[in-house]
Amino acid sequence: MKFTYGSGQRVLDSYTLKRGIGQGGFGEVFYAISDGGKEAALKLLRGNNLDVELRGMAQCLNLKHANLLTLYDIRTDAHGDHWVVMEYINGEPLNDILNRHPQGLPIELAQQWFSQMARAVGYLHDHGIVHRDLKPANIFVENGSVKVGDYGLSKFISSSQHTAQTQSVGTVHYMAPEISTGNYNKQVDIYAAGIILYEMLTGHVPFDGESTGEILMKHLTSPPDLSKLPDHFVPIVAKSLAKNPAHRFGGLNEMAHEVEAIAAGQPRVEPAVPREASVGPAHAASTMQPVSQAAAPQAISVRGQLGELCGSMVLSTLFALIALTIWAAVGSVTNISELFNSYFLTVAACWAVLIPAKFWNGSRTDSGMRRAILMILGIAVGLGAYWLDGGTWNWSSWEVGGVEPARNAGTFYLFGRKTGIPLVAGYVSYFGLAFFALRWWKLADRNRSHRFSFAPILAAGFWAFVLLVVWPLPQMPRGPLPLILAAGIIQLVSPWEQPGPPAAKRIRLRYA
Repeated sequence: MKFTYGSGQRVLDSYTLKRGIGQGGFGEVFYAISDGGKEAALKLLRGNNLDVELRGMAQCLNLKHANLLTLYDIRTDAHGDHWVVMEYINGEPLNDILNRHPQGLPIELAQQWFSQMARAVGYLHDHGIVHRDLKPANIFVENGSVKVGDYGLSKFISSSQHTAQTQSVGTVHYMAPEISTGNYNKQVDIYAAGIILYEMLTGHVPFDGESTGEILMKHLTSPPDLSKLPDHFVPIVAKSLAKNPAHRFGGLNEMAHEVEAIAAGQPRVEPAVPREASVGPAHAASTMQPVSQAAAPQAISVRGQLGELCGSMVLSTLFALIALTIWAAVGSVTNISELFNSYFLTVAACWAVLIPAKFWNGSRTDSGMRRAILMILGIAVGLGAYWLDGGTWNWSSWEVGGVEPARNAGTFYLFGRKTGIPLVAGYVSYFGLAFFALRWWKLADRNRSHRFSFAPILAAGFWAFVLLVVWPLPQMPRGPLPLILAAGIIQLVSPWEQPGPPAAKRIRLRYA
């Protein structure tokens, strides 16, 4: 590992560099000694957003907590480079310790270290600062005491403010789902803390994969496997890893309280019912325990719903692009115009479902009314499809020109017979009926039974091809593809909460 400066150099007044101790996207870290003999770590800042980083550091200079790495000063050298002078930790990062414990740390040690870490990050939150990159590599253990580092490059966010931050933050294994939308707050640290607690207790992270994309998709769609956790920790980790930020702990101090209560032998949250337990006289009492507060649903504000909707709409454009790129590669499709039209139809179909479904979630709107609204939106999509295929209106003769001028442009053919019905009627009828036939809003329901299912995709494909028999328009073979893709994409981009355990039922025992 090659560093910019070597041992013995004095880049800052009163400090002599001894050796380099770390490198990363932020720059380089050196171990140094002051002229008075004080050990210190000097961080050379290197990054594209240097002004933002310096402001973040300045906000943290006067923070004092026993479990936070102390920042002493920000200095500039003769070359104009910026340095952060901070406390030197003569210990090792938590990730090195976890690598030596593949089965997890002893429970007592995990509780002690997690509590210190949570209290430190909770102190940051109390001062309006979100760490954003909480992970074992940024947590140091020195003589049994935990120190949280790298918080100086965090983001200042007040308790009621969201951010439109677009650049990637955090490390993929510890990244909360909402970071993908750019709309997040201190809840991302609570999610990362849940991952770290899981890793401390089991020796591995709950979501892993062969690629970054696979891991991110698991954060978005997969529930964590909590079966390897000690029972008392299951509700704590489950609540901290909720996909919806509103369902997590209100703060890290609250989460630390729960962990400390377990250490004191007084868990505040009821342990989970064993998954394989049979129901019998001895088990009947445990099955009637009240559901813990961790599983209680919480209302989502209108602002939160709008943030989720915007995130889902943006993600749908990305997934549509990926799906059609794969389709073009597999099917050897070279007609760019056809791919372009299919892409916009797919996105339009997704948005036509996502927008109303977001505000139907949990409401009692009649199913027939929802189908009628979706049919109207489907008609709008059909008009868009007709326009994309080159359709135009001739108002003087009430005829439609467009996609197949070789055939009579003012009509379309039903079962090979000229009907005299304007061509546009075929488009609006096809998409209108396709949107009416299925309960599309169920695909975006937060409380749907499964995060992703192939059954709606098959149903969408069935109706898409059946309607082709009724409306066999020249360009309509492209119709089924956007509908089938939309049925899958809507599920992937819509928030989902894992259904809780079924409500306990009273068991009446009969004795002979």
